[in-house]
Amino acid sequence: MNRRDLLSTPVSPMELKPHMTIDELIQQFDNAGSFGAGRLATACNVLENMIRDEKCTVFLSLAGAVVPAGLRHIIADLIRERLIDALVSTGANMIHDLIEAHGGHHYKGHWLVDDFFLYKYHINRIYDIFVPEEDFVKADKALIEMFDEISRESQGQVLSASELMRLIGSRLNDPKSIVRSAYTANVPIFLPAMRDSEFAYIHIVHTKRNKERKNLLVDAFTEAADMVAVAQKSERLGMIVIGGGVPRNAVQHAALMADKGLDYAVIITTDRPEYGGLSGSTPEETISWGKLKKEAGKVMVIGDAMIIFPLAVAAVLERLGSDFHRKGNP
Repeated sequence: MNRRDLLSTPVSPMELKPHMTIDELIQQFDNAGSFGAGRLATACNVLENMIRDEKCTVFLSLAGAVVPAGLRHIIADLIRERLIDALVSTGANMIHDLIEAHGGHHYKGHWLVDDFFLYKYHINRIYDIFVPEEDFVKADKALIEMFDEISRESQGQVLSASELMRLIGSRLNDPKSIVRSAYTANVPIFLPAMRDSEFAYIHIVHTKRNKERKNLLVDAFTEAADMVAVAQKSERLGMIVIGGGVPRNAVQHAALMADKGLDYAVIITTDRPEYGGLSGSTPEETISWGKLKKEAGKVMVIGDAMIIFPLAVAAVLERLGSDFHRKGNP
């Protein structure tokens, strides 16, 4: 490489005009190619290539409160259209989907409201989102009844978390629900940290009201084998990460255990790499573990997923067009 190679592509100043589409704006980001705008443009390119690759299995990894914040329908739409093949999530995000599926709501609030005041009025706060306690209670009661019913039907059979989510999805009526959409589209939902959510406390109530022989049995380790099996069946692997944490590493580890490594990676996070946490670790660091291929299409966009993810999805949907159809993998 010489000096001329390093000065081959000038920055093109962005040009904005009335009635631009989202993808036209992303193209301007690409022309400039700098900072977060350049990374977002690259993310759109990698995401498009991932979805168009007919032999790629696409994992969407969710951490952080993105479902209560408003990404619920976008994720459900991606599942129904089979633009993703598997969802790997925190248990909390799926609980918030189930709150909405049972008629509850998340409300616009404010981070500056006195929290003891909210506590007295039985309102839970997620930064600037409010969730009334009675909506949690309503969803909890419905899930406890589902746990009771599933335990009777399973008759002592040990289930994985993904099997449990499929059975819950079969009992929902909300077509906009992520869990229901995954059931109808035959897309697995993996919850590698299911115990760290409302599901675990619902299970406590369930066991107290049932005899031991009728308790719902869920094996946390079985799901890991299921994820590896999906990866092994797939010719190529891609991941879209919102946040990071356990869901991101579960996907990466499945790719490693399948002895393949990921071919595509789009990571959206607010974390930084220099503190050593997995959520902020770069794609390049992931290569050192053998979880991501050296030649993979990869990018890490540092910023608010509530802004970045909808822009990226909208731009890619625009490129794909209304006639695009993806069969899903594997």
